Amino acid sequence: MKIRLICIGKMKNSHLQALVEDYTERVGHFASLEVVELRDGRASDGGARLLEEAKALRQILETKGASRLSGVVLWDEKGDSPDTARFAEFLEREARRGGTLTFVIGSSHGVDPELKREIPKHMRLSAFTLTHEWARALALEQIYRAFCLLRGLPYHH
Repeated sequence: MKIRLICIGKMKNSHLQALVEDYTERVGHFASLEVVELRDGRASDGGARLLEEAKALRQILETKGASRLSGVVLWDEKGDSPDTARFAEFLEREARRGGTLTFVIGSSHGVDPELKREIPKHMRLSAFTLTHEWARALALEQIYRAFCLLRGLPYHH
């Protein structure tokens, strides 16, 4: 299974960066993992910034063979909120489907509403609002936890 995590914005917190690196390595034991970091939009207007970021997201999604956005999941505060077992089942189904599963984390300003509507699957990591840096760390931890659950490893109790 190949997993791609596309993130808008750089990691600035060195402690969270270390956590992300740790979970990136851990997930790598179960699946091919690619983390793609896109820069934040530079426009001063919020709407224009989101459009700029959406353009960059579309370009990377299309060059990676996901032009129809199938196999793409947006981490979204209003998305479905599966528990760990349901998320693990989702990963297992996606692994059987084959191909690449792509997760998207928007910038600190979110994701352009039009692109948000185009992405068919939305999941949320928490009912709390998270910074994009925390979302990245938590997403990787949950992916790792789901793999451990599927493999019967003691990380998940």
